Amino acid sequence: MLRRIGVRFRPYRWQIACSALMVTVTAVLNTLAPLMLQRIIDHALPRHDVRLLVVLCGLMMGAGVLASVIMIGQSALIYRIAQGVSARLRIDVYDRVRAQPLHFYSERGQAQIQTRLISDIDGVDQFLSGTVQQILAALTTLAAVGTAMVILSWQLALACMLMAGILSLLNNRFARRRRALARVRQGLLTKVLRYVAEDLSWSGVLLGRTMRRTGKQRERFAKTAEEIRDVTFRQRMAGISAYALIGTSFACVPPLIFLAGGTIGSGISVGAVVVLVMLQTRLARPIQGLLRLSGSLQTSVAMFERVLEYLDLDTDDHLLLPNPSPVPTGPAHIRLRAVSYCYPEASGPALTLVDADFTPGSVTVVTGRTGSGKSTLALVLAGLIAPDVGSVQLNDDGGPARLRAEVTLVAQHTALQHGTVRDNVSFACDDLTQDDLDRVLAATQLETVVARLPEAADTSIGAEGFRLSGGERQRLGVARALLTRCRVMIADEATSSLDHATADHIHAVLRRHCRDKTLVIIAHRLPRMEPDDRVIVLDHGRVVEAGTHATLRDAEGPYSGLLKAQYGEMPEMPGVSSSS
Repeated sequence: MLRRIGVRFRPYRWQIACSALMVTVTAVLNTLAPLMLQRIIDHALPRHDVRLLVVLCGLMMGAGVLASVIMIGQSALIYRIAQGVSARLRIDVYDRVRAQPLHFYSERGQAQIQTRLISDIDGVDQFLSGTVQQILAALTTLAAVGTAMVILSWQLALACMLMAGILSLLNNRFARRRRALARVRQGLLTKVLRYVAEDLSWSGVLLGRTMRRTGKQRERFAKTAEEIRDVTFRQRMAGISAYALIGTSFACVPPLIFLAGGTIGSGISVGAVVVLVMLQTRLARPIQGLLRLSGSLQTSVAMFERVLEYLDLDTDDHLLLPNPSPVPTGPAHIRLRAVSYCYPEASGPALTLVDADFTPGSVTVVTGRTGSGKSTLALVLAGLIAPDVGSVQLNDDGGPARLRAEVTLVAQHTALQHGTVRDNVSFACDDLTQDDLDRVLAATQLETVVARLPEAADTSIGAEGFRLSGGERQRLGVARALLTRCRVMIADEATSSLDHATADHIHAVLRRHCRDKTLVIIAHRLPRMEPDDRVIVLDHGRVVEAGTHATLRDAEGPYSGLLKAQYGEMPEMPGVSSSS
């Protein structure tokens, strides 16, 4: 893991070398002051040498000012490096996460992903910008102070270093415990984020209140919060115990130095004894800091390990492309051959040996009972999931990346941003004009809805579009899709929240919009049909019937049964006129 951390700093190697040099110079300057103090006590003051006293005091002040200036520059350099590494790390994790198969997001959950991108990387950032700087400063101070102590009295310096080594071994026992507790605490924080996302969102609050389970929601949140309290208490008490032991040990050292200087060390001057005590205090401070920081180090290592789990994820490189190539004009032909797909850990396949042709410029309605595999087929056609077996080709070219570049999917559950109507519609294109916005809002019968909003199209619709009804959200999703550049459009239950009249209107709009495209309508509730519309009926992931509406309507098969279940004993459904 240390090697992988080091790789992150490779682009900043010269800045790091400069920072290390500045830290070393600062440590040397801070150590010169006690050495000059010895000269003041042993020579300048007893001899009343004013000139020497002025020179030494001036040098002490100059060294202090210069050390402070260098420290500011060194801190700025470290912060710049740390922010660069953290930003790159966050971008890399984001890229890894967005290049995962769809089932990844349901398995991991939004809260876990947010924890990695925000909380864990924030912890790594604090370590890089604060802890590393303090560790580097402490190590250089130890080296400088240790050298000065050896010059004054190597025996006492050796005793202090030996004690520091023993204390370090004791601290390691506490550090391992803190690291384990840090991992447990991060897991609990992830759980809290999940509860916040589930319970305090618009849909979560609505669910809790309508099901009268707000007490249950609070109970599980409070239980996890109390677990975090207990784990954090144990983690910090482990650190305080180690710190108290170390502090007590170092508190005993100055009296021992005075005792040694007055007995076995009679050759040591008063100034040397005083400076040794001062240096021991300066030696104790970085040692205590290092041992105290080991707790932060262990926590940061635990966070970095969690981040590395995401950096090690396998990815689909095609999903990492920043922008797709321009979409060709004209309808496309999608051909499925023996396509099968099974969701991870599912009891059975969602699709089994599906053969289907979606010819250029055609309108195809895919229908079937609930759970028959309709939405899974839509995901396959859109290139959002790759079949386990079989092939999907678009104009004789295979691969999910090609499908994603030329197919637009309008999903049943409309994903809306926490922004304005204009923000959500303009997500489909970078050059949205007011005329384009007005056109798609009118086409989806949203112009009057938007006009009633306080700031019209510039009104925020809130998280998940909660200010709009379910049908209005679906129509806004359709309006957005009308602005996408594609050759194939798939509407997966895109009108499930609409009344019959409005749904018929939206389907007519889609037909007009897709006259030069290939249109696939996934529908449990059948739309108004044209005689030449193609129909595919799925049942338990298999194609049980396929043909035109006119042919299958009178065939007394599954499609005919679905028609009768929806429309009664109507002999035929009214067609869609070209002007509707």
